[in-house]
This record gives sequence, C-alpha cells and structure tokens, in this order.
Amino acid sequence: MKTPLLVLASIFLLLTSCSESKPAKFERDGVVMTSPAGWGITDQENIDDQGYYLSIEKDGFDSSGIITMTWLNGEIDLDEWAYIFQDELENNIIYRNSNIQFEDAVDNNYNNIDTSSIRFSASILGLDHEGNIHFFHKGNKTFAILIQQAIEDQATNKPGFDLLEKSFSVQ
Repeated sequence: MKTPLLVLASIFLLLTSCSESKPAKFERDGVVMTSPAGWGITDQENIDDQGYYLSIEKDGFDSSGIITMTWLNGEIDLDEWAYIFQDELENNIIYRNSNIQFEDAVDNNYNNIDTSSIRFSASILGLDHEGNIHFFHKGNKTFAILIQQAIEDQATNKPGFDLLEKSFSVQ
C-alpha cells in the first residue's frame, strides 16, 4: 500500500514543481516591478540597509533570461558604479571563465528613464550570452539593472523582458 502512495506523492510533487510561476509584484522602498507569468523572483537581499538586490529569472531548466536589479541608497557617480559593477562581474564565479567582454558606455533609457548602459557578451556553459546593464539615478537611489540571456533565447525572452521594463517604477 505504501508504494502506490509514494508514486502518487512523487507524481504530484513533480507536477507542482514544474508549474509555471505566476505573475508577482515586487515592491520595496518605492521600487515596483512585476515579474510576468513564467518568470520568478529567485533571490532578494537587503544590502545592510544601504540598498537592495533582486533577481528575476525565466522558469525552466533550459531558460536563460535573467534580470537583476541592484540599488544603493543615495547617489554615487555612475562611472564609478559601472566600474565597480563590471569588476564584480569579472570576479564572479559564473563569469570568471566566460570571456566576458564589455563595450563602452552609451546613453540609453529604461522605461523612459535616461540611463548610461553597457552591453556585454559572455560564453556561459558553452552558450553565447549577451546582456546590457543600465546605470541611473532615480528617487535618491543609484541603480544597476542587468539584463542577460542566451542569444538563442532572444525571441522567447522578449515578452518577459518587455513586461518587466514596462512595470518598473520608482516612487
């Protein structure tokens, strides 16, 4: 009798763990963003009450879409923030052997907010990835929003990235 119950419990666990994430609204310190269906908040951390880190990823073992948002309270020089951020990426275990390459900063925007952005490319687990990091000041905070994906997943990730951007606001 135990075997059928274990099989049913295993099937239920498998089905519920493979279900698509539902949309979720993130709100903290005046920052608002909605993760779309099929994307989930995978990490968030208070940075010693000096800022915050949030990571949202596309569901699925073979998915590559990720957006991270880091903010520091107050305004720091954007060039300095970009240098610190790039240095952290280059020394991060995921990127250390990825041959990450950064382009020069350009003027850009994220949800109609003027930004300085840096495009980058990397090879992660043998897959070519590309990304963009937006740096800006808003609401007495200094932001870095990293958007990254495998090049082969661009079409699949676009609707999710678009919704994340359109839902982003700072009060």
